[in-house]
Amino acid sequence: DFERAVTENIDDVLLCLGIALCMRRHELRVEAEEDVSRKRSVPADRTKITVRLHGVTPVLPIAALKADVVNQFVSVMGTVVRVSAIKPLVTRCDFVCAKCNEATSRAFPDGKFFPPQRCENSPCRSRTLLPNRSSVDTVDYQKIKIQEMETTDVGPGRMPRMIEVELCEDLVDSCIPGNVVTISGIVKSINSEIHEGRYGKRAQANSLYILYISANSVENSAKVGFVEKDKDKASDIDFTKEDLEQISNIINQGNVFDHIVHSLCPGIYRNDIVKAGLILALLGGTRNSDDKDTTCVRRADSHVLVVGDPGLGKSQMLRAVSMVAPRAVYVGGNTTTTTGLTVTMVKDGSGDYALEAGALVLADQGVCCIDEFDKMGVDYQALLEAMEQQSISIAKAGIVCNLNARTSVIAAANPSGGHYDRSRSVGENLKMKAALLSRFDLVFILLDRPDEERDRLLSEHVMNSHVRKRKSRKRTRDSSASVSWSSNSYVDEPPASGYEEAAVSGQRLLSHRLRQNASEYSMNPIPLYFVRKFIAYARRYVHPRLSSDAAALLQKKYLELRSAGEGQQNPTDSIPITTRQLESMIRLSQARARAELAETVSAKHAQDVVDIMQECLLDTYTTEDGNLDFGRSGGMSLAKKVKAYVARLMKAAARRNTSLFSMDDLLEVADSMGLKVDDFRDFVDILRNECYILKKGPGQFKVQ
Repeated sequence: DFERAVTENIDDVLLCLGIALCMRRHELRVEAEEDVSRKRSVPADRTKITVRLHGVTPVLPIAALKADVVNQFVSVMGTVVRVSAIKPLVTRCDFVCAKCNEATSRAFPDGKFFPPQRCENSPCRSRTLLPNRSSVDTVDYQKIKIQEMETTDVGPGRMPRMIEVELCEDLVDSCIPGNVVTISGIVKSINSEIHEGRYGKRAQANSLYILYISANSVENSAKVGFVEKDKDKASDIDFTKEDLEQISNIINQGNVFDHIVHSLCPGIYRNDIVKAGLILALLGGTRNSDDKDTTCVRRADSHVLVVGDPGLGKSQMLRAVSMVAPRAVYVGGNTTTTTGLTVTMVKDGSGDYALEAGALVLADQGVCCIDEFDKMGVDYQALLEAMEQQSISIAKAGIVCNLNARTSVIAAANPSGGHYDRSRSVGENLKMKAALLSRFDLVFILLDRPDEERDRLLSEHVMNSHVRKRKSRKRTRDSSASVSWSSNSYVDEPPASGYEEAAVSGQRLLSHRLRQNASEYSMNPIPLYFVRKFIAYARRYVHPRLSSDAAALLQKKYLELRSAGEGQQNPTDSIPITTRQLESMIRLSQARARAELAETVSAKHAQDVVDIMQECLLDTYTTEDGNLDFGRSGGMSLAKKVKAYVARLMKAAARRNTSLFSMDDLLEVADSMGLKVDDFRDFVDILRNECYILKKGPGQFKVQ
């Protein structure tokens, strides 16, 4: 039958289909001719028709391409990791005999160049044949390499499978590194020596062959117009009728966001605000697609940084995020290089260079999780363009190009000193520049404070999690086939009121609500595979817009933060609260509305985001003595340190009613404000050179 013929004898089938279409085209032209006398003289159109087959099922995993599928028509899905340059491929050439001028035509199927050995003219039989370059037929030719999807279960210890694909004619330049493509074509094999460009007796003696795909069609997830690009076609998730029913059931139950937050890594006790921020980063904002100028699109992806003492579950939450995200790449900062994050230039067998995608490009329209973020060293600079412009520019080996990197960066880091020091800023704790820190929408700080009540609740949570394992297995066996998540818990949770953190500005509404719902949802979480489907559905089909109430609330909060920053700093200094924070709140509010599949961002959604942002600001700007300092976001420059120290010194002089200070008094003022300098005596000399203080005698200084 036809299906079997397509699978096993696709070459003849495609040629027959092409001929049939040419005949049908000629018949239509004859029928369109109105003059009956000229119907028989309608010239034939000799333009070749190439048949492309799309939507071929089933889509096989790359690991299933083995020797038994050679010469069969298959369809595979993967991520483009390497793209070569476009070259001309000779398909036919005439060779002219140097002795008798007899022309011999030779075709080269599959790009294998084998010229004739001798003249085909019987009397001549000369071995000297010269190619007639004017008779050469060529087509555009390009090689790409695809890698199986990150969502594929590759198993522990096994590298992701890759396979080369040959593109010809109109298929060339149909994808770039990082695109998710579905390739339909014929599986072929080639001698490994010939594949490397080596011919002769060595190639003939080699019995090792390499599989590749001769593509018949390429379906690119990004080649569908600008509006479609935001619909997360990069994931390979399909939705069944049962999935849609379960999504509807979850929405009807209410408090969807709280339920999803408690379903993310339920083994980690509390840290609910951190989990809420991670869920918002997974959902993402709405890409601005209304403007005609698509070159100035603001980024819709949010970046999250989790900093804290060791042993607080940062890496576990990062792993959970990579498992829940529809498309995710997980890397370790201590084993990652700049080219591994961005793009690598690779020289192929012919000596030409090809682009090979790194982690950020492979995570396009997904999430890139970076663990041990503080151990990346000089590789921070590679993230600056990718995190803000959502692209990576490269100029190497004569190749200048720009690749998409529309990804959310979620990173976890440990402080440089082993434990987080409240007397230092976030940048000083991580030894990271402010330019990179400012690109993170949310910065969470986890501290291991000694708290007897919290430690008791944490130990009870760990013990209960071990007790629940056996009960959970029994409950799963006894449950019905239909998936249902009710709010009935079977292990009593300690009362949430036992652990209440003191905040500078009072209890946050969202954190209080999440604690109240912990006993209801954490004992009965949504399975991770369905959280992944829910997030993919929300990213693909829900594109919320701001309402007037939400916009007014966000604007009011932004102005309050700006005024608070002005009150804390010298007016000549830069204010850390900028429009970047306002855009962050807009993106997070859109993600919060996506969690409820709402097309409009309400004031309630915006209020939750404001609560999360306030928690982050409290963690970032709180000093060791509990006060707020808005100059701590990215460390202080020397000029800012000088101004801050002189202001504190003048306050101390007014309080003591004297302007004379000894060296010990100056050092005491510096310690009281947490001033960190390499050499304090050099710092005093700078103050003297700038005439802020004068030396009045041995060890005595006067404030001007």
